[in-house]
Amino acid sequence: MKLREFFAKLFGRKKKKLGLALGCGGAKGLALIGVIKAFEEENIKFDVVAGSSIGSVVGGMYASGISAGEMLDYLKEYNLSDPKSLIMLKLKGYTVEKLLSHITGGRHFDELSIPYSAVAADINTGEEVDITDGLVARAMCASSAIPPVFSPVVIGGRSLVDGGYVNAVPASVCRKLGADVVIGVNLCSEDYNSAAKAALDKGYKQNGIILMDRVKSGRENSDFFLEPDLSGYTGFSISAFDPMYVIGYRSAKAKMPEIINMLVKNKVIKKRGKKQK
Repeated sequence: MKLREFFAKLFGRKKKKLGLALGCGGAKGLALIGVIKAFEEENIKFDVVAGSSIGSVVGGMYASGISAGEMLDYLKEYNLSDPKSLIMLKLKGYTVEKLLSHITGGRHFDELSIPYSAVAADINTGEEVDITDGLVARAMCASSAIPPVFSPVVIGGRSLVDGGYVNAVPASVCRKLGADVVIGVNLCSEDYNSAAKAALDKGYKQNGIILMDRVKSGRENSDFFLEPDLSGYTGFSISAFDPMYVIGYRSAKAKMPEIINMLVKNKVIKKRGKKQK
C-alpha cells in the first residue's frame, strides 16, 4: 500500500468512485465507444459500469479490460450492434453468447477488473433485474434480447429480455454498485421507443412489461448526462459505424472541460494544469 493511500485510509478519506451508465440504442451503441475513447485520452478511468441493451455489451467489454479501439474492431467485425447480423450468425450455427464469451474471455462477474451490471427486464413481471453474477456473456445476451427478434434468456429461473424497457440509462444501478459520481450516456430517441413499443405489441404486452420513459430517471441519477446528437440515425443504422463513433467521441470531447470541472469539484480527480499548445 502506498503511503498516501495508507494515510487516506487512516484518516477516513477514500477515493470517490466514478460510475459510467451506458444507455440502450441498438446500432447507435457505436457512439458509446467513441465516448469511452474520449475518456481514455484524458486518462479518466471508471470504477463501476452498468449498461442496458447495447450499453451492457459495451459495458461488459469495458469491465473486461477491453480498450475502445478493440471494442470498435469487434463491433465492426461481428456487427454486434445489428440484430439482423446476429440472426444470421445464429442461422450459421453460431450463438451470440459464444461469440460474446470469446470476446470477454469467458469471464464470470467475479473475474472482471471493475464492478459491472447488465440490466434486463423480467418478461413475466415487468421487473428490472440487475445482473451481477454468473457468466458475463450470458448477462449481455439477456440485457440485449429484443423481443420478438430474440428469445428471452433464462437466468436464475427468470425469463429476461432487453433492459432498455425498464432502465434506459442505468445510472441508478451504478449507485447500487457503489458509485459516488455517475456519468450517464443517453442514446434513446423516439425511433427506439417506437420500435420497442411495436415489439411489445407483437405478443409481449400481455406479459406486463410497459414501455416507460426511463431516460428521465437516468438523467436524475447522473451527475453529468451526455446525449450525443444522433438525429438522423436509428438503432438500425448499421452502415454508419464510423460516423456514429465519431459523434460519440466529439460529443464527449466537447463536454470534457465541463466534465473535468465536475469531477474536480466532486473530488474524483485532482485539478489539472493547462495543456501545452
